[in-house]
Amino acid sequence: MGKPFEKELYKIEDTFQWAINQDISELKSELLYNKLIPLFIVGSGGSLSACQYAAILFQQYGVMAKAVTPLELFYSKNALRNSNILFISASGKNTDILFAYKTAINLEPNRIYSLCMRRNSPLAKLATEISISRHYEFDIPSGKDGFLATNSLISFFSIIYNIFKPTSDSGSLAITDKESFSGLGDFLKKVSPNHTFNILYAGLGYPVAVDIESKLVEAALADVIISDYRNFGHGRHHWFAKRKANSAIIAIVTPEEELIAQKTLSLLPSDIPTLVIRTGYDNSFASIDLLVKSFYFINALGKLQGIDPGRPGVPDYGSKLYNLRYSSLFKEKANFHDIEQIAILRKVKVPSIDELTDAEKTFWKGAYKNFKDTLKNTDFGAIIFDYDGTLCSSSSRYTGINDDVTKGLIKILAKGLVIGIATGRGQSVRNDLHNKIPVKYHSNVIIGYYNCADIGTLNNARLPGKKGTKNVLLEDVFELIKNYSFQEEICPELKPNQVTVEIKNKKNWQKVRSIIIDLVLSKNYLGIQILESSHSIDIIDQASTCKLNILSYCKKIARKNKKAQDCLCIGDKGQWPGNDYQLLSSPYSLSVDEVSSLSEMCWNLVPPGIKDTKATLYYLSYLTFNKNGAAITLP
Repeated sequence: MGKPFEKELYKIEDTFQWAINQDISELKSELLYNKLIPLFIVGSGGSLSACQYAAILFQQYGVMAKAVTPLELFYSKNALRNSNILFISASGKNTDILFAYKTAINLEPNRIYSLCMRRNSPLAKLATEISISRHYEFDIPSGKDGFLATNSLISFFSIIYNIFKPTSDSGSLAITDKESFSGLGDFLKKVSPNHTFNILYAGLGYPVAVDIESKLVEAALADVIISDYRNFGHGRHHWFAKRKANSAIIAIVTPEEELIAQKTLSLLPSDIPTLVIRTGYDNSFASIDLLVKSFYFINALGKLQGIDPGRPGVPDYGSKLYNLRYSSLFKEKANFHDIEQIAILRKVKVPSIDELTDAEKTFWKGAYKNFKDTLKNTDFGAIIFDYDGTLCSSSSRYTGINDDVTKGLIKILAKGLVIGIATGRGQSVRNDLHNKIPVKYHSNVIIGYYNCADIGTLNNARLPGKKGTKNVLLEDVFELIKNYSFQEEICPELKPNQVTVEIKNKKNWQKVRSIIIDLVLSKNYLGIQILESSHSIDIIDQASTCKLNILSYCKKIARKNKKAQDCLCIGDKGQWPGNDYQLLSSPYSLSVDEVSSLSEMCWNLVPPGIKDTKATLYYLSYLTFNKNGAAITLP
């Protein structure tokens, strides 16, 4: 099993050059989008070293990040709902990473990312089944690693480095042989298979210390103790007082640790064999340089002991342990149906159902049942949708609704129901629907443009009105935002009855969002409301604009069609200041994402991890049609 470790080292430089030149623009944009959300980074075995490297760089970027194993993630489950998760896996198929991924889906974190060095893996398949995932896969040219992670690890480190690399970084990989280590030959002469290696590190040396520990133990080359330079001073030094004869030191040093490393080593007995693995890089490339050097140390130590680290031999029980299918051992007992539980958690906004009292559980179970029964027992003559984030995903914003959504809408229209679209957009929505919905149904499609300030049927070519009535308040808001000195490039636009603000660089959205809200609220405009969609802020005058305005139009057409008068409303931003919170304040309202805290309206009843258009299609799959319109009977 495995490949010769030394042959794996021959490929490292090519692997680095390949990895550093991969297009990671989308990956970078996604991962750096929101600093305010904590991040768990999950990996097993050698990949855990890459997780530690990523955690350090995210922390330097300002994100609360933590590297964990799959089992550690399971025990962190109460923290996942308000977090992002990044999975790092070379193959995307081992039992542990798949168990952790499924655990994450069921706990519905904010977002799940995955990074894999193999295409079409089981991990990729899982990612395609949910809406909150973003999977990034590469086809590493070096192929599968041997027993120890080598080229896959270089790839992960290089891609992670590239995500955070400032323009001033110009590091180039220097392939290092044993002559590059000061005193490596003498060090190897002083150690034996019975030595315990004490690895000292700090900062960017930490992921390398983790990887050395992993490789020394996995290849059965040595006992290992790792510690940062100062924690070592809190008692761990006593190891040498009792076991110095069979102990050695490996000090990992970047320019930032040079002085503390020198001072620490100078205080220790000089006869302890010591190897310093040093880098001259003072930026995040230091970890890659140190990692490569550590590989050559591992290779040399393996030769000394007659063990090839790339194929040390695996006993039968080792393979059984690696492939142990243990997920059934961690199934939780619950008094709630899975969808019921996640639906209630979305409402009460706590990480675990156990945080609710018995009385609260009883209340919410009853509210859940009553809401579903109300939907089941009501006939709807019209279904009203939000557009962005509900009918049209953010990735399809410029191409419009996809084929599956189009088919779903046409099926509803073919049954004689009315469809309403309540959107913050204008002409682009009309153009999209006009091109995709057959003309014979256009009179039954009602569009509320600019958050329903302008409402009419799809066959009304005069809408949306391009000029609209002059609104002095909104003109003042527009000038206020346009003339404010933002540090980021923003795109304010004065539309009929609303001001829309977008940003060029979406990773800075949260910062700009806060400034816009504070700026507008500081003026105390009477009747001005700030709403958020999935990609922008809309500022409206409530005197003329409200998404609920569309209901009366839809009811009128439904009555004309001799259908039921009730309207089912579906949107994605049901929690204020989301731009659907008014639309979803009706008793017949479903969300594909955020919900209000009120028990009698705006529930999200889709399975964990499903959002956006996939959630909309899920709802539509449970519509049942009758002579009065349609009912929705959800499981």
